Amino acid sequence: MLAESAVLLLSIIGVAVWLSAIIGFGLIAAPLLHRKLSPKEAGELVSQILDRAHLVGWYGALISLTSIIIYSLVVSTGAAEPAFLLWSLPLILASSIWWVSWKKILPKANNLRIAINNTNESEVGFAEAKKLFDDIHKLSVTLWKGCLFLILSSIAGLAWLST
Repeated sequence: MLAESAVLLLSIIGVAVWLSAIIGFGLIAAPLLHRKLSPKEAGELVSQILDRAHLVGWYGALISLTSIIIYSLVVSTGAAEPAFLLWSLPLILASSIWWVSWKKILPKANNLRIAINNTNESEVGFAEAKKLFDDIHKLSVTLWKGCLFLILSSIAGLAWLST
């Protein structure tokens, strides 16, 4: 009973931390900054905040994954139940997507943003660089939305597992 409660608490804390990064950055900070500042200033601030948001989300992912490990080692008996799979698999996939967004896509977007800011609009290749940045940004937003969907589906699995 104590182990089940610890798993539930760890999972709730992990998901709450992860969702705070998604909601705090994606729904509050980024839109506010882009509304109040110039595009260049907002881009610089958002890129700094985005790295921290990924870090906070990663901590939430690690806490959530720890709860899965504890459940697997201490609480679970026998084969994995469908509720366990609905809880664990989306979290594992979301944490992988989150890491790719943070370590693979974010550095490329930051480098491209800096290059665009240091280039005149009349220079050759500016339009292509701007389009590439916009495509990378759309990919990043799509990955964050995918993580949000996976996290919410894992909450359904956790609720099913806890009942």
